[in-house]
Amino acid sequence: MQVVLEELREDIKHAFQGVQPPHAIGEMLAAPYEASEDALELAAAFHGHAWSDVPIRDLFRHREMLFALSPVAFRAYLPAYLVASLAAESSLDEYGADFREYLLDSLAAEPGASADRVATTRARLATLSPVQRDVVVAVVRYLADRWHVRRADDAVRCLSAI
Repeated sequence: MQVVLEELREDIKHAFQGVQPPHAIGEMLAAPYEASEDALELAAAFHGHAWSDVPIRDLFRHREMLFALSPVAFRAYLPAYLVASLAAESSLDEYGADFREYLLDSLAAEPGASADRVATTRARLATLSPVQRDVVVAVVRYLADRWHVRRADDAVRCLSAI
């Protein structure tokens, strides 16, 4: 199990190496969420940081707003949430369920979600390269096998449809 986790973490690092975060804070949020105070707090906390430098407390604090990131910012910070969602048997395990749930929420809009939510989800996923999508699918499948997370199939379906 530990070997698989380490391989997934290395695959994440490799797939997202060189991805730069948005240069301007105004590029951090998807248009429908630019006025949300919670989303603005996320943008302020993450802006200017590489995904690997965002403190775990900030990832956890802003997990509910992951869906509000613009496609460019989502691609830049998704790896942090992928790694955090793999927090099995570690000091982060107490946060793992929340990370997993909100990660999947950002990858597949709930049935009956608003048109804005569906459109922004599709736009975020479309920025991922095929290698990045493959890594995300591998992480989601691991989460489904290990933790029996809800909506894993929805996330894989959305990623495969791009």
